[in-house]
Amino acid sequence: MKKKSLQRRHIEALVAVDDNRSVHRAAGALGVPQPVLSRLLGEAEALVGARLFERSSHGSVPTAQGRLILPRARFALRTMERLNDLTAEDAPPIRLGCIPRAMHTLLPKLLERVYPDGGHDMRFEVREGNSLALFNALAASELDFAILRGNVQHASGELAIERLFDERTVIYCAADHPGIPEGQVSLPRLAALDWTLPERGTTSRGAFDAFWSEHGLPPIRPLMETRSFEANLALVAASRLISIAPESIVRRHVGFGVLRIVKVRRALPVNPVMLAFHRLAEEDPVLSRFRAYVLEAARIR
Repeated sequence: MKKKSLQRRHIEALVAVDDNRSVHRAAGALGVPQPVLSRLLGEAEALVGARLFERSSHGSVPTAQGRLILPRARFALRTMERLNDLTAEDAPPIRLGCIPRAMHTLLPKLLERVYPDGGHDMRFEVREGNSLALFNALAASELDFAILRGNVQHASGELAIERLFDERTVIYCAADHPGIPEGQVSLPRLAALDWTLPERGTTSRGAFDAFWSEHGLPPIRPLMETRSFEANLALVAASRLISIAPESIVRRHVGFGVLRIVKVRRALPVNPVMLAFHRLAEEDPVLSRFRAYVLEAARIR
């Protein structure tokens, strides 16, 4: 006899209980009586063959098995919602996470592909953040795709990661900075200058600090720390501070005559930019097409 599978009503029940951390609140959110939701939850656990929530007077918390299954349940539910009507105006948008550097270099080209000539047949929303936060959001099925730096943790069996392009970080200063020559400059000389850097905890700052340490230099103690490349670009252009940013972004400002890339004897390492996604996305026609757009945008960026 063929084993029964989870149905959409079971998946909706699981996601609702996880969202609300309570069978009672989940029943209210779905608009069904609590006994009905309890029955669906029991059926789902029987079909899976494991207890998915620990229930107490304080609420419902996913078990270890539940934490494994719930991300896939969320992904499956969103796929069902998209497949109901691929052209519906209220179809759920594709959720993309993106690191700041790719917002400047990749997203404009992606927009040209998704919305050619002002028309569109899909919608997507973008969450900007650091690589680790976006990877964790993807693993929790809060995102459909994430564009990340290549130094994130390895993908699990549920997730796939593929290389989009390589990006170098450069040190830059104001075009007329009097303390930095046009020729090559040693890292110790730059260490003595005033810096503004991305805040601690960002992947850019972590990679820079590691590079600095590998060359036996004391940590940079910046005068300022910011949360965005844009802030540092503006600060450096108007001061004697120096900073770091992706080369492609800095070169645009070099073209305006306001910044200059510092020529260092030991270049900062190249960082791969990656696309991470659920493997099941390859079976979803909308997500599969969106992934193709991302890959094409990366090739021509």
